[in-house]
Amino acid sequence: MTYFKNLTVVAAIVGSIWATYAQAAPASFQQQSAADTLLPLGDTTMLSPEELALLVEYIPNEPNDVIQDRLSCIESEIPLTFNNYVRSFIDYFTIRNRKYTRTMISRENVYFPLFEKYLKKHNMPDEMKYLSIVESGLNPKAASWAKAVGLWQFIPDTGREYGLDQSKYIDERMDPEKATDAACRFLKRLHKTYGDWELAMAAYNCGPGNVNKAIRRAGGGKKTFWEIFPYLPKETRNYVPSMTAVIYAMNYAPQHNIFSDSILYEQDVETIAINQAVDLEKLAEELHVDTKSLLALNPEIKKPLLPASTRNYKLRVPAERAELLASAENLSCMIAAATPLAPAPEPVKEITPAKAPVLLASATTAPVTTQTADSTEKMFYTVKRGDNLSTIATKHNVTIDQLKEWNNLRKSTIVANQKLTVYQPKASETLAMATPEPETETKPVVAKKAAKPALKISEKQQEIIHHVQPGDTLWNISQKYNGISVEQIKKLNKLKTNEIKPGQKLILG
Repeated sequence: MTYFKNLTVVAAIVGSIWATYAQAAPASFQQQSAADTLLPLGDTTMLSPEELALLVEYIPNEPNDVIQDRLSCIESEIPLTFNNYVRSFIDYFTIRNRKYTRTMISRENVYFPLFEKYLKKHNMPDEMKYLSIVESGLNPKAASWAKAVGLWQFIPDTGREYGLDQSKYIDERMDPEKATDAACRFLKRLHKTYGDWELAMAAYNCGPGNVNKAIRRAGGGKKTFWEIFPYLPKETRNYVPSMTAVIYAMNYAPQHNIFSDSILYEQDVETIAINQAVDLEKLAEELHVDTKSLLALNPEIKKPLLPASTRNYKLRVPAERAELLASAENLSCMIAAATPLAPAPEPVKEITPAKAPVLLASATTAPVTTQTADSTEKMFYTVKRGDNLSTIATKHNVTIDQLKEWNNLRKSTIVANQKLTVYQPKASETLAMATPEPETETKPVVAKKAAKPALKISEKQQEIIHHVQPGDTLWNISQKYNGISVEQIKKLNKLKTNEIKPGQKLILG
C-alpha cells in the first residue's frame, strides 16, 4: 500500500464507472496502456494498485509554505493573510468540499462579468467579486434563516435602504444587476468608514455596530480584522478567512486537481418594458420557452405574473426570441386575469378579417353581423393614465388594428389625454340580425338587452382557412380575425403547442 502513501482517497472504487471516469479524468491520469484496459468492464478484483489509482480522485495536500507562496502571488488590494485558521478553510474548499468549488467554477462566468462591471464602476477591488461565493454560492435565489436573500444576501431593511423594492410580486434583492450595484454601494460606504476592506467585509456580515463593539473591546487602538478577531461574532470570525480561502481555491483549483466539465455562461437577453399586467406563463408560450427558463432570467419575480400596477419594469427575455414580441400589442394576450378589463366577448359564429368595426355579442346576446359604414358613427375617446390600445380595443369591442388605422398610428404608443377616434354602431342600429336558415324564423334582437340568444344558427358555416405567412404567430392571426382566441385556433386545428410554420393551413371557423 506504499503507492497510496501521499494520496488522499475520497471516492469508492466502482468498476462500472471506469469508462466514464477515465474519459473525463485529467491527462496525467490517463497514462494507462491499451493492454491495461482489457479487463472486463466492472471487474476490479484483478486490478493492480496502479490501476486502482486511476479509479479514484487524486487530491494534492500541499504544505503551508507552498500555499502561502501562492497567496502572495495573487494581486489583491485585500490583505490575504495566511495562518492556521485560514489554512483550515483552504482545506475545506480544496479537500473536504471539492464539489462546492467545482460548482463555483461552473457558475463564475454567468455572474463575474456583471460583478466586474459594477466593481469597476465604483472603483473597487476586482477580487470583491468572490464575496458573493461566500454569501450565496452564486445563487440569486439563495435565502438564509435571517431572511436575507439573493446573490448578496440583503436583509429586508438594508435592501430597502439601498433602493431594492420588495413586494408581493417582485423582490429586487434577487435581481442580479440591481443587487450587485446596491452591494457595491454598501461595501464602498463601509470601506470609507473603516479604511480597511477586511473590516468592511466584517461589517457587511455582522453590521457596523458589532465591528465597532469589537474595536472598543480590543482597546480602541487596534483596527485591523486580525487584531479584533477574538471579539467578533463567531460567524464573522469565519467569514473573512472564508473569503481568503475562496480567492485561493478559485485561483489555484487546477493545482488541486479541481476541474468542472459543465461551464455555464451568461445568456444573451433583451429587455422589454412592461407597463401592464402580464401572465408570464402565457408569455413563455408565446416565446416558445419553458416558464421556468423565463423566470430564471428574472429571478426577482416571485410569482409567474406581474400586476396591473407594473410600470417600466424591464423584463429579460432570450435575445433570439425577442422578435416574437417586436410589436407592443403582442403583449396584450398575456394580460393577467386580475386586470380590471371589460368581460371578454363570446366568439361569433361567422368570422371575417377585421376591416370595419364589429359589435361582438357577449355571453348574453345574440350573434351579430358586420356593420356597414352607414350603420356606424364617429366617436372620440380620451386616453387615461394606464390605458393601452389593448384595453381600449376591448372596452369598445374593436381591434387594435382598427384603432391604429382610424388614428393613423404606426406604433402602439399612446399618451394620457390623447384623443382617439373610435367608430361604434349607431344607437338606432343596435339590433343585431343573424342570417337565418330557410326553415328558421328570425326576429330582431336588441344586442345589449336580450337575456338569452334568440336566434338559432345553422351548423353549416363557411369554413375559414388561413395560410400561415412568415412571421405569423397564433396571437397575430387571432387579431386579424374577430372573435377567435389562440386557444380556439389550437382546438380547431388540434395543436398541442403554439408553434406554426409558413405554408401551414389553419381552420379559423
